Amino acid sequence: MGKKRELFDENGVMRPVFLHDDHKKPSNRREFLASGLLGFSGFMFTPSILAVLAKPEFALAADPSCAAVNAVSLPAFVNINLSGGAAMGANYLPLDAGGNMLPSYDVLGAGTMPNTAMEFGKVLFSGSPNGTMRLGSQMLQGMRNSATANTLANSSFLAACAPLQDDSNTNQIDITGLVTKAGLQGTLLPKLGTRESITGVSNSACLVTPPAPLTVNGIADVTNALAPSGNLATQLTAAQRSNLLRLVNNLSASQGRTIASANSSSGTTLNKLVQCATDKNVVLANSTNPGVDPRVDASSTASTLWGMGTQGQLFGRSQNDRLVMGAMVYNALKGNAGAVGLEIGGYDYHGQDRIGTTDVMDLNAGELIGKVLETAAAMQKKVFIHVTSDGAVGCGGPLATDNFSGDRGAGNVSFMIMYDPAGRPALKSPNRYQLGYFNNSQGAVDSTIAGSAVLAGTAAFANYLQFAGQRGLYTQVTGNSSTDGNLDKLVLLA
Repeated sequence: MGKKRELFDENGVMRPVFLHDDHKKPSNRREFLASGLLGFSGFMFTPSILAVLAKPEFALAADPSCAAVNAVSLPAFVNINLSGGAAMGANYLPLDAGGNMLPSYDVLGAGTMPNTAMEFGKVLFSGSPNGTMRLGSQMLQGMRNSATANTLANSSFLAACAPLQDDSNTNQIDITGLVTKAGLQGTLLPKLGTRESITGVSNSACLVTPPAPLTVNGIADVTNALAPSGNLATQLTAAQRSNLLRLVNNLSASQGRTIASANSSSGTTLNKLVQCATDKNVVLANSTNPGVDPRVDASSTASTLWGMGTQGQLFGRSQNDRLVMGAMVYNALKGNAGAVGLEIGGYDYHGQDRIGTTDVMDLNAGELIGKVLETAAAMQKKVFIHVTSDGAVGCGGPLATDNFSGDRGAGNVSFMIMYDPAGRPALKSPNRYQLGYFNNSQGAVDSTIAGSAVLAGTAAFANYLQFAGQRGLYTQVTGNSSTDGNLDKLVLLA
């Protein structure tokens, strides 16, 4: 016969249960699972000592003494990855070593003698091809479709030129690990991604491996991340779930007291962290609106901006895509979530009709970028957007309307776009907005300070920190003091 213990019955009333004589009272998530108590989804977890030590940034509660562990204020970070090798260099016009236009952009897909269009100050994009009334850069057109002129006037643009491997997940250009290590943490949700990978997109980590993201395939993945799941959700009432969490809270406090010595300040702090983490879960378990769904936020226009209530396709995205991406961006801007990775597939689009397919996809990518910028403007929040791909494409003709003929990773360019509601982030020089450069063969040179995936990612991170006013964190986060001498060259923001 086992030993008698007290727990709750199906009506929320304490009742005796029996545990095996050789089993101690469960005190952490693994032991609760072994005892038959089901786990929580997302970050609704039993906060054992080890869990809180691993993720102390989630130790938050209404108690003023339960302040966020991380005091670094960082802007939202959104990576938009165009998987397959997008024609970034046919939209933005990369420059040579002297900051001048190349003799031709025909291999890149912008034509032999492209007209130009300027945005974000003096940044050059592919303009209207001769004989047409449309912009050559459909990415720029898409940004102008989705973001107002005022929003674009408060945004800056930087480019990094680096050859990448085509159609490969080994390009180490994802910097979500770096920005997370720098201190970008969500108050309710972790790092978010749309792909089942450690980075949340198809690229590999640059220097620092990020924490595993919460993969978001539907709006319920966000809203349910803060709610109990399984039998715990369906077979217990709200009062019973609250009672269960309070029981866990007591056990966690006991864990902390066991470790803490009578005069140990570290032990007392640890005990407080555990209590704060569980107290936060208790509050969330009983909240009908924890603040992660933009559709129920009366103060936000995010739902309207992303067309969350409209069925069918808008800017190339289904209603579910818009719900997912809009909610992810909303939570990043609100501070609920950490870094966000949005991936759009299908950019291995060479061999398809330029006007009917590839330009439409570039337009959709630009409109997605514009939606992120416009959401930041509506919420009056700063945002840093890193637009990446895995490789690039090459063109087989002299016109800006000719079809792309094959993969060409040498033509890769990545974008950095920063929005600040207080005004356009200043550059050190209005004419210097590119890291690395292209040669006259229209290929990104690999011997520059941004000439590889890792270096281009590092450059993006350096400018993110400058944008955040936290440049001093660079060496501490990267652990690479050998690049300190290049930091001034990497940072183009004033």
